[in-house]
Amino acid sequence: MTAGVPAAGSSLVAQSRERSRRRGIDPERADPPVDLQGAELTEHLAGHRMAAALPVVEKILVSGVVSSGHLVAVADADGRLLWLYGDHGVRRRAERMAFVPGALWSDDAVGANAPGLALRHDVPIRVRGEEHFLAPAHSWSCSAAPVHDPQTGRVIGGIDVTGNDIAASAELLALVTATALLAEAELRSMPTGGARRLEVLGTLRPTLGGHGPLTGRHAEILVLLAAHPRGLSGGALAELLAAGRLDEVSIRAEVSRLRRVLGPDAVLSRPYRLVPGAVETDAARVAELLHTDVDAAVAAYPGPLLPASDSPGVADLREELDARVRAAALAAGSPRALRTWVAGPGREDPEAWRALGSLPGLSPAATSSARSVYRVLDNRLGA
Repeated sequence: MTAGVPAAGSSLVAQSRERSRRRGIDPERADPPVDLQGAELTEHLAGHRMAAALPVVEKILVSGVVSSGHLVAVADADGRLLWLYGDHGVRRRAERMAFVPGALWSDDAVGANAPGLALRHDVPIRVRGEEHFLAPAHSWSCSAAPVHDPQTGRVIGGIDVTGNDIAASAELLALVTATALLAEAELRSMPTGGARRLEVLGTLRPTLGGHGPLTGRHAEILVLLAAHPRGLSGGALAELLAAGRLDEVSIRAEVSRLRRVLGPDAVLSRPYRLVPGAVETDAARVAELLHTDVDAAVAAYPGPLLPASDSPGVADLREELDARVRAAALAAGSPRALRTWVAGPGREDPEAWRALGSLPGLSPAATSSARSVYRVLDNRLGA
């Protein structure tokens, strides 16, 4: 990490303010762009390497500064806030200037601020009060430091403390910088052999690459942890697995057995969460493809997620993914996507058959066949 630590009021802040004026950023605005929310933000978090830094951030920073009225933020390399820790009242105050997960606090987007400048210039930095370009941020001070990929040296994100004047003190900047260095050490210790593939779609026999078949319960736990990258407490995991029928002692025992399969360090505790890059599910791959290639997403979706599972948390994920794939297939207007859908999970989906039969460019035989199946299914459902 770069050794230099620019002080508040440095030339970097002045340069940033001049850039912001030239770009026409309104200093009175209170709505930095929030470009990721909901499912899209969850997916972004699930695959981000900065998740590996969270145990260090929580141990060093969160436990030490949140109780004194500060916020701790973890951002990606673009300056987008990913995770935010802080007391409810402080977070509510920060929401007024859109300092929330999913919001873009890059130097280009909102002008001078510590995480934005730390990422832009690859240096630890602190920004006090009115040095912020945005007026709504003038009552806050902050210190931030970048985090690098140990293999490539590239910046992959940053760590920030925001709060009162103490947040921009030399002592707190040193603590944030030390936390970033420890986070890089944590990343360096992560396995580099690639994620193990978990197959859970359209099968009654979930399998894990390098291991083989998994128990249904272990597959359910992995699917739920993959869907909640920030982690789940034992109680929350128990409720998602079997509402009211499991206790935290049972969860602890199941996770212990699961670690014998994955390795002792693949599942972290307090809360339970997967080490980033340890496991990749075929369900997550389909969800990712839906954003870029609908044909490929539908082709990669052989059927519902863990169809035999009665876990309420898994059932919700199953229904959501199935609905997303179906909606994408119908909306794409692609003969390939529709044919793949009706040949597999949507074989009894009358609306899909009707959409296929209405597509221009199909052969007369294919059109007639699709319309015939639609009439049969429609009559059956109407009977």
